[in-house]
Amino acid sequence: MGEEGRMSDAPTVPSGSPPGFNFRVMLPTLIFDIALPIIVFNVLSHYGVSVLWSLIASGIVPALNNLRVWVTQRRLDALGIIVVTFIAVGTVASLISGNVFFALIKDSFLTGTFGLICLGSLLAPRPLMFVIMRQFVAGDDRARIDWWNSLWQYPGFRKDVRVVTFVWGIAYVAEAFVRVGFALVLTPAMVVTVSPILSVSVLVLLILWSPRYMIAGRDRRQREQAATATG
Repeated sequence: MGEEGRMSDAPTVPSGSPPGFNFRVMLPTLIFDIALPIIVFNVLSHYGVSVLWSLIASGIVPALNNLRVWVTQRRLDALGIIVVTFIAVGTVASLISGNVFFALIKDSFLTGTFGLICLGSLLAPRPLMFVIMRQFVAGDDRARIDWWNSLWQYPGFRKDVRVVTFVWGIAYVAEAFVRVGFALVLTPAMVVTVSPILSVSVLVLLILWSPRYMIAGRDRRQREQAATATG
């Protein structure tokens, strides 16, 4: 997300905030919640383990990481929970996939589920993307977590996070429907080729847009504050 100071609604970053973005805070999330589940799944699949058991085994890593975070910090790792949920949905999908069409659209259940979770979280006190962005900005660093949580006091920051969550939700629900449409009108070979391109494109666009949107909102509010102060 860039340097944390660029996310604040106030002209200055709250006192005591971390000085700058540190890639190291992301490592536990990237390793335990993303990299290791993928590695476990692919290694087991390579050695002939069924998709079902490979999925179950890959879900053990983020589950254990959630347990670690809970024991050490008494909080849950949101991204880990999402990954475990995706794996659970994929496991169910693999159990009931008995035809080619379902096999082609089962990934839509994952993206569609994530989109619906994003939209549903807008009814919660803090939406999902607030928690996910905090995971990447702060990791397990308590000072960074406290700093990120302190930004919620600013109405403009709250609005921007909700907009980002809404856009991610709509984007992934739409992607799920587009995948189903592909499966209905394209050949299986074409679907297998096009679907990954669609997934990567949506993710890259959202990742590029989200911080720019929040930084633009922050800059706009700072200009408004400066104009009010000098007016």
